[in-house]
Amino acid sequence: MRVVLGILLSAVALFAGSGVALADPPSGPYPLVTTWADAEVRTCEALSCPVERVIPAGVSTIGICWTRGQTVYDHGIYNNIWIMVSMNSGGRYLASAIYFKGDERANLPYENDCGPY
Repeated sequence: MRVVLGILLSAVALFAGSGVALADPPSGPYPLVTTWADAEVRTCEALSCPVERVIPAGVSTIGICWTRGQTVYDHGIYNNIWIMVSMNSGGRYLASAIYFKGDERANLPYENDCGPY
């Protein structure tokens, strides 16, 4: 009995110390952001910029970084944070953070500031 218990404890310790996390899927360099309402994706952080596409409500996309821009008011919310999202065509595309789930930055870390352009 003592041998069996020792083998089991050794196996648990070996697996626990392996650094393998089975429940965590691999993550890329950028987090996903998810819309709660349709989000217009523009070529800059202002409503005067052309709309390139619309991300429908409930869709997740890559949130590259956040930046400050024109203050937007919609659905009873004011926010001047814009999220740079990934599009297959490349380029700089942004949507107001109002339309994303999470905090004022769509849960992007503070350190993910796009910086001045």
